[in-house]
Amino acid sequence: MDNREDQLLLSQKKILERVALGGGFQETLDELCVASELLVSESVCSVMVFDASRQHLNVISGPNLPSAVVDRLNCTVPGERSGSCALAVFQNAPVYVSNTLEDECWSDVRQLALDFSISACWSHPITNTEGEVVGSFAISSFEVREPSYFQQQLLTESANIAGIILERRDREKDLWDKAHQDKLTGLCNRPMFDMTLNHAISSARRHQAQLAVLFVDLDNFKVINDTYGHKAGDDVLREIASRLKRCQRSSDTLARYGGDEFTLLLENIDDLNSVTQVAQRIIDECAIPIITDGYSAGVSASVGISLFPNDALELRELLSFADRAMYKAKSKGRNGFYFYEEGLTRVVEAKKRLSIELRSALKNNEFVLFYQPLFHTDGSMSRSLEALVRWNHPTRGLLTTGDFLPMVEEEGLMDELSEWVLQAACVQAKSWLDRGFLLDKMAINFSLYTEQRDFYEMVGRVLDKTQLPPSYLELDIAESLLAGDSGELIDELEELRKRGIGVALDNFGTGGVSLALLARLPIDLVKMDRDFVDNLTVDNDDPRLIKAIVAMASSLGVPVLAKRIESELQREILAREGCDLLQGYLFSAPLAVAEIEKRLQRR
Repeated sequence: MDNREDQLLLSQKKILERVALGGGFQETLDELCVASELLVSESVCSVMVFDASRQHLNVISGPNLPSAVVDRLNCTVPGERSGSCALAVFQNAPVYVSNTLEDECWSDVRQLALDFSISACWSHPITNTEGEVVGSFAISSFEVREPSYFQQQLLTESANIAGIILERRDREKDLWDKAHQDKLTGLCNRPMFDMTLNHAISSARRHQAQLAVLFVDLDNFKVINDTYGHKAGDDVLREIASRLKRCQRSSDTLARYGGDEFTLLLENIDDLNSVTQVAQRIIDECAIPIITDGYSAGVSASVGISLFPNDALELRELLSFADRAMYKAKSKGRNGFYFYEEGLTRVVEAKKRLSIELRSALKNNEFVLFYQPLFHTDGSMSRSLEALVRWNHPTRGLLTTGDFLPMVEEEGLMDELSEWVLQAACVQAKSWLDRGFLLDKMAINFSLYTEQRDFYEMVGRVLDKTQLPPSYLELDIAESLLAGDSGELIDELEELRKRGIGVALDNFGTGGVSLALLARLPIDLVKMDRDFVDNLTVDNDDPRLIKAIVAMASSLGVPVLAKRIESELQREILAREGCDLLQGYLFSAPLAVAEIEKRLQRR
């Protein structure tokens, strides 16, 4: 065995030891190239591998290869006329070109050989354990020559070792991806995001930079799972992940943090405007309906934002504050973003306690109905009431819907509560009728219960159970629920109306119902949006909008009710402009059963 073979064996031994001990893959490949160059004078060595598409070869190692050569070699397409490496990969066999200026396989890249004095080039395909070609190992010579037997042996052994290094790299990358990648969406997972955020915080400290953490939570995602199934839910999550990728910059880190929650790290933030732009893009992307299994799934997102170093200096606080800001966004109506600010902590903690207490509120019979009378414009009380739900909280006292309804929706209890309200109101109305009280209508405001499905079936079930004659029940439906694609709900309301149930159009004037649709709606009463009444003040008593609404309803033969009357001026204007019914604190606050019975007339 001559000295060169000893050097080859020693070099192979050292490189394989590095592979076994888990040395850096780039450094090991570079060392392999350098070791091979030492055994072949006037040469440079290089490793090329397929890209993800398996259409192009790129140089991943060539420590002594000029960068200009690397640029020219990258994106090489395997074939018969694009050089030694392209041919070796194309035919999965060694290629020994002794003169690049004459050999046919260099005909399309001859200029490369001329520009960089590549006179000869020997290339060997690199394969994995399944025999699949993954790249090539090449020795390029600056002089015209045939490879000796030793040089052919060196080329083969170097290609084999490169294959071992690459396979070890790919295997470890696969293990790394499985440990740090979310299986469903392909995004990085929680541990990976936390690790990246820790590094980003350290870097931001050193460079006195600012970064932002965005916590993204899908609104009402549970409804999609419950309605269409978990497969559709998974499809939605994958689609949302794809959309969120479109919102991030190349330097940002996006993760699925768990369930329907995503996190986004924005580094090197110059100003808040750049953060709000990303947040708004997320809101806009998530709001686009998703088609899954033939159904259109509507989702939206609430985004909370915390900033380093303004809000916090540590990972846990930044994430916690972004989470709290996200809850603030939900409480503000969802489908929006919110920055963390001092004081949110107490609010969010109180909401968390409230959500726990809410779970037992229905079981413990803590909800109660109050009733607000409707009045004629002359101030006399009508025989119609609106039922309003309150939570008789064990420690906080009586809570109105504004205090707890968003949490009811968040906890997925909306269907259960809405049916409870309807049943309790029907039971009470039936009791009053049986006891001789005069009652025309018991109104239930379903404008809030936008998630109620099987509406017709539910109302029918409650009426059958309580034995309340349908003509005594009125259902108030928000105008916004009847605008757009509401054909199914309109059909259900029409069927309910055929049974004798009254239907009122609530919050009229802001929901976007067209005149053409209004004429076709199955309604018995129009309830004007409260903003029109609020605008009637001593400084602003212009009734033109009210006049238009009354005229519109009158043309359809439908009476008009105005809500939230709080001043005598408002009553006078509304009466003068032709409103039929009034409701508000000027006449009466919502009353408990005992108080309302004092006002109801008996036969």
